[in-house]
Amino acid sequence: MRDPAQRWVSALVLTLLAVATVACGGTQAPAAPAGEAKSTGPRVQRLVLGINPPSNDTNSASLQVSTSAWTNLPMWEDLFGVTPEGKEIVPMLASEWILQPDGQSYLIKLQRGVQFHDGKGEFTAKDVQFSLDDLKAETEAVAPAVPRTLNTIAGLDIVNDYEFMLRMRQPDAGLLTAMSQAENIVKMRSKVDGESRSRRPTLEDRPLAGTGPYTYDAHGQAQYLRYKRAFDKHWRQTPDFPEFEFRYIKENSTILAALLSKEVHVAALPPELTPQAEQRGFKVIEGKAPGLHVYATFRGVYLNQKIANDNQINPDLNAKHVFPNSPLVDVRVRKALNKAIDREALNKAFLRGRGTPVYNQFFHPTRPGWNQAWERNFKDAYGYDPEAARKLLAEAGYGPGRAAGVTMILRPYPYFPGLFDMEEAITNHWRAVGIDTKLEQGDNASISAKDRQLAYDSHVYGIVTSVRQLAGVATYQSALPGIGGRLGTELPELDAIYGPIRRTLDPKQQDEMWRQWGDIAYNQYASIPLFWMPSEAVVDPEIVADYPFPGSISGIYTHVEYIKAK
Repeated sequence: MRDPAQRWVSALVLTLLAVATVACGGTQAPAAPAGEAKSTGPRVQRLVLGINPPSNDTNSASLQVSTSAWTNLPMWEDLFGVTPEGKEIVPMLASEWILQPDGQSYLIKLQRGVQFHDGKGEFTAKDVQFSLDDLKAETEAVAPAVPRTLNTIAGLDIVNDYEFMLRMRQPDAGLLTAMSQAENIVKMRSKVDGESRSRRPTLEDRPLAGTGPYTYDAHGQAQYLRYKRAFDKHWRQTPDFPEFEFRYIKENSTILAALLSKEVHVAALPPELTPQAEQRGFKVIEGKAPGLHVYATFRGVYLNQKIANDNQINPDLNAKHVFPNSPLVDVRVRKALNKAIDREALNKAFLRGRGTPVYNQFFHPTRPGWNQAWERNFKDAYGYDPEAARKLLAEAGYGPGRAAGVTMILRPYPYFPGLFDMEEAITNHWRAVGIDTKLEQGDNASISAKDRQLAYDSHVYGIVTSVRQLAGVATYQSALPGIGGRLGTELPELDAIYGPIRRTLDPKQQDEMWRQWGDIAYNQYASIPLFWMPSEAVVDPEIVADYPFPGSISGIYTHVEYIKAK
């Protein structure tokens, strides 16, 4: 038998361990005493997901951008959803939608009996109108997709509490996707709550009430965002875990340490750190659908925006670019930048060889317009060939004594922490063929300001996104007024096809036009396609039994209400 001092020391150690557990989030459920039956509930009260901070930390939907909107998915729902398996444009708050004979409006029917958090009443068509009006009230600080979506909508005519007519200014094939969970642009929030506020929510205020499986609990700026289960039984999916937290951690090594110490239970780790977690018994779960891809856009190939009628770009009026002397305006330089990249080495170094090639920006064999010739010809057209890159640069007038100057813009992405390192490796490939390459790091606000001013003249910018073709081209490849985000290569022949694509609702016609658009983008080297990335969540198998998520939505770590407790 141990003496009293030994027992006192043992008790003190156990107490300190308990305090340490509480300090790490207070989430560990107590073990059942010997002889008692185990609880059938989750082993922790609060499930914690460790992830890099979002690009914009806010409680206001109107101030969000696509790279931060995912943080509020647990509490705000959309009219249309995405299943955990990746099937898109399925019923969510809208139960049915019917295209009208005019081809420019939808009759949308809503789920009945859906309740808002905090006793704010039942969700109705009036809340849809309020959510749209709230976005219109402030659009200066949001992503280009928000004003583009709002400009598409001509009006909303309420039929009754559960039906409304959504009218478009002209047929727009991207509107339903924009109003769905796939794009996270129009989140449904409470009119009653919004009209009771004297100001738009700040980080000091509760966000407007939503209808999601979780409701807001607490928010520490750049530290965490906490939720608690909203209802005993949610209308769509009741979470296994009573509480959920996004824990914001800047350093990836710190995320790994927090996972290994069980301070977090689900982690967003870069591929190079994942094996360390697997060796310690943690489990990797992949997203169910292809969607997340990494590529780079060319900043500086901007068209002089002289627009003809009917939102069409007149090629004769737009033969010149804003920066006609930018090296990137020359297709031979864009091709050389592609040919100088050793994609196989990048894949092994930063994706553990698990990335699959992107053969054309935004396109995938499962998406409209796919052309198998892009894959067959990729090695000759885009494959690694430093000597061919040097020859192309020489043909464009660049070489010893007159190097092409290109600047790589660095900006972090929380769902691919390894992007910085990959971009630096790419610049080393370019320097090896004689390109004068610089690195420029900036925050989201300064980069967005320069983008709006078309201030980048010969820059390349790494992108990690799951954006679909319609929204992707609008954001990165178009100069069309009211549509184009102007963040990539702009060519008159691309917009001449893209305008009609947006106005075409027939899938077969769209498929044919997308193939034409894709052929031009491929042959004109409109971007630097890199990889489709495996969407991975690293989980503690003692806490999490499964995490079914699509991995095809910006932010990746969505559908947290479907995480299954062990």
